[in-house]
Amino acid sequence: MCLNGWCPNLKLRYSLGKKAQKNTQVIDELLQKGKDYARVYNIKTPLKVRSPSTKLFKDFESRKSTIQNVLNALKNDDINMIALWGMAGVGKTKMAKEIKRIVESDNLFHKVAITVVSQNPNFIKIQGELAESLGTRLQAEFLHGRANELYSILTETKKVLLILDDVWKPLDIEDIGVYQAIKEKSCKILLTTRNEETCNGKSIRPKIFPVELLSEEEAWNLFKEMVGDYINASDLISIAEQVAKECARLPLAIAVVGSALRNKSDKNEWKAVLQQLKMSMLENIFDLQAKVYSSIGFSYNYLESNEAKSYYDVPVEHLVRYGVAKRFFNGLDTVEETRVHVCAIVQNLRRSNLLLDGNKAECVKMHDVVRDVVISIASKEENGFMVKLDKGLKDWPPMDRSYDSYTAISLLLREMKGHPIELKCPKLQLLRLSCLNHSKTFPYNFFNGMKELKMLSMQEGCFSLTLLPPSIQIFQNLQMLNLQSCRLGDVSAIGTLGNLEILGFPNSDIEELQSEIGNLSRLKLLDMKGCDSLKRIAAGVLSGLSRLEELYVGRFRNWACKTTMEGNGEVTNDNASLAELIPYSSQLVVLEISVPSILCLQKELHFSNSNFRFKIKIGADFYDSTAGRYFFENTLKLGGEDASDLREHQTICSLVKNAVVLHFDIAKNSKHIWFGKEQKGINLPYCLEDLKICRCENLEYLLEATSNSTPPNTFHRLVSVSLNNLPRLIGICNSTESIEVERGGSTTSKTIAHKLFSSDTILWVPKLGSLNVEGCRSLEVIFDLEGLEVKENPKPFLAELSNLHLWDLSGMAHVWKNISPGFQGKCDSLEVIFELEGLNAEESNIFNNLTSLSLEYLPKLLHIWKKGPREIKGFNYLRHLEVSKCHSLKCLFTPSIAKLLVKLEEIKVYECNEMEEILAKESEDEDNRDVIAFPLVKTLWLWDLQKLQCFYTEDNHDFEWPSMGEIFISECPKLKMFVSTSTKTPKLGGVRMGYKVFQPMVGDLNATIQHIIKQKNLISGPAYQYLGYQSVVDPISTRYYSEHPL
Repeated sequence: MCLNGWCPNLKLRYSLGKKAQKNTQVIDELLQKGKDYARVYNIKTPLKVRSPSTKLFKDFESRKSTIQNVLNALKNDDINMIALWGMAGVGKTKMAKEIKRIVESDNLFHKVAITVVSQNPNFIKIQGELAESLGTRLQAEFLHGRANELYSILTETKKVLLILDDVWKPLDIEDIGVYQAIKEKSCKILLTTRNEETCNGKSIRPKIFPVELLSEEEAWNLFKEMVGDYINASDLISIAEQVAKECARLPLAIAVVGSALRNKSDKNEWKAVLQQLKMSMLENIFDLQAKVYSSIGFSYNYLESNEAKSYYDVPVEHLVRYGVAKRFFNGLDTVEETRVHVCAIVQNLRRSNLLLDGNKAECVKMHDVVRDVVISIASKEENGFMVKLDKGLKDWPPMDRSYDSYTAISLLLREMKGHPIELKCPKLQLLRLSCLNHSKTFPYNFFNGMKELKMLSMQEGCFSLTLLPPSIQIFQNLQMLNLQSCRLGDVSAIGTLGNLEILGFPNSDIEELQSEIGNLSRLKLLDMKGCDSLKRIAAGVLSGLSRLEELYVGRFRNWACKTTMEGNGEVTNDNASLAELIPYSSQLVVLEISVPSILCLQKELHFSNSNFRFKIKIGADFYDSTAGRYFFENTLKLGGEDASDLREHQTICSLVKNAVVLHFDIAKNSKHIWFGKEQKGINLPYCLEDLKICRCENLEYLLEATSNSTPPNTFHRLVSVSLNNLPRLIGICNSTESIEVERGGSTTSKTIAHKLFSSDTILWVPKLGSLNVEGCRSLEVIFDLEGLEVKENPKPFLAELSNLHLWDLSGMAHVWKNISPGFQGKCDSLEVIFELEGLNAEESNIFNNLTSLSLEYLPKLLHIWKKGPREIKGFNYLRHLEVSKCHSLKCLFTPSIAKLLVKLEEIKVYECNEMEEILAKESEDEDNRDVIAFPLVKTLWLWDLQKLQCFYTEDNHDFEWPSMGEIFISECPKLKMFVSTSTKTPKLGGVRMGYKVFQPMVGDLNATIQHIIKQKNLISGPAYQYLGYQSVVDPISTRYYSEHPL
């Protein structure tokens, strides 16, 4: 060893140098390659937090179907975005998380990402959370760059589900970076929202699935689970049921209230919570304010308009009138303009789930918990509201603070008891009192301390007085007065309220409107709907209301009238006359009146306002199914004995032209329904949707026209037609009618008679949904299409027709020569309902809106469906089929028809003397072995069929009835079997043979029927008691059964 080991090893050094040189070269090459990478490391994907078990998600029946529908939509390639929509606290987020768990478990998507959007979305944060859920991070700082990165991640990952929870307003998904990925089918979106308006995004409209409240049973089971075993104590169960009811089936409220009471056995604690819930004192219940209160409160406070925040559970028309009096909407001049604006706000509240449809027409309501939250917010001292809606409130509520700060008071009392003699509320603008019982006393000075009041509503028995209290005259600022369902005597004191704009007495017991009411020169609206006791409106009252816009007096008929049409006769009484409206008839916007004669309606009334709406009944006291409604369409109901004077009555002609609902009941002197002539022809009602004509004995046509004066869209908006007791009616129009020929060729003309609709006029009614024809004995055909050939690209006719009722048409031979919708009636000569011979498969697909077919007392009927093509289409939505007293009919339908009836739920056949089988063999059907399924049929009735041998006699078809729950067979003495092949009825428990006569299943249905036959139970006595309630409840049918008892 050289120099004791200090001499360097040159060979080793050389070798190490060569290695170092090579490694340096490799490192340089790697560094050059590394320049192509954004980073030189990969983030390790973090471990996932394990999804919560199914037990944490309550698997309610009401949720199962929604979840399954969402999963089906996620599998549908045509659906890219899905929304779970429901009110706050209904369980949308939990449902979305359960869907996430199922999707991951079933590997429906490669990745699932979730983020909370919230009320004020932070798009940078949303992008970051989505990226991290997908196992990476975004490097860009600004929105656009991050959107590009997120798009790249989504397209690389493929098949991603993005869950956006708690979305408050429409999102621009292009800004986030997911729009293009959705279009390329790389991802789908599931969002949750409480506002339906959120779903109206710019790019993609989602498929919406509503999330409803729990059922009563589900709510109670959840509540019991939350509160624990103590609820089973006998002294708590009654209170617990009331507490659960106050939670009103809202899952969040049930969970929070139930948790607050969990394992508490003290009855007083339960009573305290119940009392607080009933009094809307939500903030006093532990944790309820922080969750339910804040969740719903955010929705309430998020509303963009203060006007919307002021509305509670009341009829929409009340909101309109409060809006007018409160001056909520600046710049709106008329009550009708305010009504339009209020309806828009109400719709916004509906979409936000803060309002629900009420139980009555034109009413809205709040979910109980939402109402409690809103009342709690409004009742805070800074808001100045007092709202008490407890029906158990016997007396005026005791106060813990002065009345000085209140601006609005709304109370529901049993009756007016325990109230202050003089209520001092210097800031009060709205007072609404409602009493369950009529109050016969009322303090004279009650109103003295509320001089600033603008709106006063006394409802349901607050007043039962012959004289109004004198203190009412202090309301010189009052703009709205509503005395509803009260018993009233002299109301002349109201005439001193010079600033009053809205005055209503709806449904009140009042006999006279005194002349002093005519002093209300600022009045815009006078409402006397439902005042059945009203006998007199003093002469001059209407002429004094010079600013009147809306008048509702639909039940009053004692108007002063002239005794002659020319107006030069005597006046019949000293009541107000409609002539008082002439000077300002052009400013009227809404008019609802009923007059005993056309002599009471002056010709000089010019209703020229472009927004004019009316409901006018003349002559007969017509039944009014919309009597209590304010949002009515233009309605004219005209009755009388003689129509000869109508031709020259300008007011009537104007009303007819603009009517949407038009009813005529005129006995004579009218061969057609006359429409005033214009320079170029007939003055036709282009707005008409509902037409009813009855008892016009001379009527031959609905229209009198020449071939060049009747446009083809005469009744283009018509939805419903009812023609009753018109013995001479022979058609729609007396003009020469053209028949259109294929591919625009020349037209031929011929006169069509005794046919209600011809090949021309049938095209006038594209929206017709209901046709009722009774007592029109001259008609031979309802629909006559003879000569009409289908053009290339034809428009469907009668595509909307779903109800056809025919009755007492003794001259009728055909409903429809080619094909007819279902009908109900007494038509002695009818042999075929649906004549399908000659149709091709495409032409047959025109009755998919028909839902119910009822045929009765058709003694010559041979076929319901006759000779159709094997590939026939149509009838896919028929749900109810009922046939009775058709004594020539031998079968109901064939297998090819049966296969169309996929939505059929009910089959009832009785009293058909020649019926041998329900399903008849089809020609050329021997080799067809298809299973015939009735997937939705729940009920089958076969009764009093004296020749019935079986349901189907051949052996080439098996049958499936998966929904069948009831079979009733009685008085079928020749029945030998049901079918000769296999029959599956998994839900059927047995066969009913009469009232309280039931045979449980013995094997399958065939075996059970055979067992019954051996026992001779199918020839038992009449089953009248069992059939007593009758399935056909249409008034026409009811009348028939009363004349021909079973």
